[in-house]
Amino acid sequence: MKVRVCLITREFPPVTSYTGGIGRQFRWLAAGLRALGHEVVVLIVGLPRQVQREMDGVSVRGVGHLLTAGPESLAGLGSSLAVRRAVPREGPFDVIYAPEWQGDAALLARSGRSTPLVTNLQTPGAIVRAITPDARRLGRLRPHRVIQARRERTQAEGSQAIVAASRAVLDRTREIWDIGDLPTTVLPNCVDVEMVRWAARGEPPSDFPRDDPVVAFCGRLEGRKGVQVLIAAMRVVWQSHPEARLVLLGPDGAWRGGSMASHVREEAGPFRERIHHLGSQPPELLYPSFAHADVVALPSLWENFPLSALEAMAIGCPLVATGGSGYDDFVRSGSNGLLVRPGDEVELAEAILGLLQDPARRKELGTEAARSIEQYDIGPVCKRHADYLEVVTTAGVRRDGLAEAGSGPT
Repeated sequence: MKVRVCLITREFPPVTSYTGGIGRQFRWLAAGLRALGHEVVVLIVGLPRQVQREMDGVSVRGVGHLLTAGPESLAGLGSSLAVRRAVPREGPFDVIYAPEWQGDAALLARSGRSTPLVTNLQTPGAIVRAITPDARRLGRLRPHRVIQARRERTQAEGSQAIVAASRAVLDRTREIWDIGDLPTTVLPNCVDVEMVRWAARGEPPSDFPRDDPVVAFCGRLEGRKGVQVLIAAMRVVWQSHPEARLVLLGPDGAWRGGSMASHVREEAGPFRERIHHLGSQPPELLYPSFAHADVVALPSLWENFPLSALEAMAIGCPLVATGGSGYDDFVRSGSNGLLVRPGDEVELAEAILGLLQDPARRKELGTEAARSIEQYDIGPVCKRHADYLEVVTTAGVRRDGLAEAGSGPT
């Protein structure tokens, strides 16, 4: 069955300048659905309508700007209006698929349309603020934050179905939004395994340390990513392995009125020279950095379904991550990685030390990680999405029929 799919996103490489996890997911999903014979139109929020191009059979369109200046609290409303106008202009579609982030499809959810809207749960802003230790700096009660949270909730609760990237994000969202009666399913994020492994054969950045053991971290340097826990653990690691290096791959973030990078260096004390903050790196430098690291440590306090972990495991890196969130869906502690309690610097230090001292164990975990992650390659994951979107299209807005057709966590 051929389906005409509308994907709505703010990020889409290489068209947009910024690309996070959602951007990569929707780029891969668009290509995967097209390869399966479906027609795909990508509507990019924030790009002018003049942006119209074809990419490997996928139509990419800007939705236009309705508000170019004014209060930030109104900017999201302008995006929602632009999306509501763009969908009928580029349609008709069999199904609309959009992340909850920023609630760009909120007005579609309230428009009484006949085309099914499926919301892809990644990490709602309300959850981000709840899990951020320094949340007061996010301006929880600022008008644009309040309105963003309302748009995201409106979109999700007005959808015909919910696709969550992990069990963790689905369970947590059920606690804060009224989606209990909606058909839901868990479909994981994917990774381009072949591309990641090919890119990992290259050379890391020139200032990447070469001769000493390396513990690598990837992500924004912020509290919810557990960077403050990692530096506390590294102080323990340095007592036994003073030669070890900590490589931080990602942009700096705020922490308690200052920057997290400054906090890390201050906490490192006499070992501050063992820290290498290399900032954000493109894939051709990021993946070789993973490949040259002895341990990849991602001690987030909570995650949905982190791409950085999938990418590191695809390369065969020994991974230390945290339990109790999205890592649980694909990391089997002791088999293809290690899971420690979030926020527990002692457990984190012990896990890192154990791997630094045991090359055979690192190889064993890395080999199993690379093998196990192939089920999250683009092909298998996009096929699961395609099958589900076909079910949504067939069931239409008959929620009981959709639920009976096989939603529910997998």
